[in-house]
Amino acid sequence: MPDTTHPVHVEEGRGFLRLRLSRPGRYNAIDTATLVALIEALSGANRMPVPLLLEGDGGVFSVGADIPELSRFDAYAATAFSHLGHQVVSALEAWPGVTVARLSGYCLGSGLELALGCDLIVARADVRIGLPGLAWALMPCLGGLRRLSVRLDRAHCTDLFLGGEVLDGTQAHALGLVDRLITTDEDAEALARDNREWSASAVAAIREMRLNRHGLIDCGIEADLFAESFASGECQRRLKQLLGS
Repeated sequence: MPDTTHPVHVEEGRGFLRLRLSRPGRYNAIDTATLVALIEALSGANRMPVPLLLEGDGGVFSVGADIPELSRFDAYAATAFSHLGHQVVSALEAWPGVTVARLSGYCLGSGLELALGCDLIVARADVRIGLPGLAWALMPCLGGLRRLSVRLDRAHCTDLFLGGEVLDGTQAHALGLVDRLITTDEDAEALARDNREWSASAVAAIREMRLNRHGLIDCGIEADLFAESFASGECQRRLKQLLGS
């Protein structure tokens, strides 16, 4: 029987590798254990020059970082979480094949930051996409703001971050945040298979040209900024209010 307690599942598809966030009872919220599992899944024996399809279980990509875990963080734990998240997204960007994020349900906060590490983002029209964390003193912590600027202009980046705007799939596609709208899971699988002939060196070259638009991401500075509101206690206070505790 499959391991239903593991937060990440790896499956071989026809011509691609499927990587699934698998915490459906928590809407695939990203906690430390999920980040560790993602690093393991993106390295070692799984690292093959084939397309990678990243998706979530239960009809949801991810609602973002795990709020109960974050509410218990101090500044040190917040810094470590951010560094770990940067390792995950960097591993996605170093994958030797084309990477495709298939968004469904909700793709929020750290979930969106994770998806932005992929070469292609596809989504259903009714998906909800955004970075709503500022209301709880949460900064993006996986390099998402810089990667967002590769796809969106400054005004729309500001709307998503400072304005807390949440887009549906059709809006995100019109702005260029989503590369393609899909109606079935098979559409995403077909796209992954269609990109299986690219060589690892070609994928790396195209990716480097695209990512150079945002310049170097300093994960140390971003981790420090993410930790600031934890150091003051402001983030924990707001998150505990959200949780009703």
